Amino acid sequence: MNIKNILGIVPGLQATSLLVYNIPKKFSMKPSKKMSLKQSKGIVKRGITTLIGIGLIKPTAKIISDL
Repeated sequence: MNIKNILGIVPGLQATSLLVYNIPKKFSMKPSKKMSLKQSKGIVKRGITTLIGIGLIKPTAKIISDL
């Protein structure tokens, strides 16, 4: 097994990390009737982190494939 094979799993780990970050520990299928300001800020923060993270997965994979 060479270094390129080991580095090839990095994009998958990035995607898995984003998934784990976005699923709350107390996940409920019932929608909440009221959302507090703190909860809405948390959702916005998660959304921004996800958008940036998704955008970085492809360039990371390209850098690894160019090695």
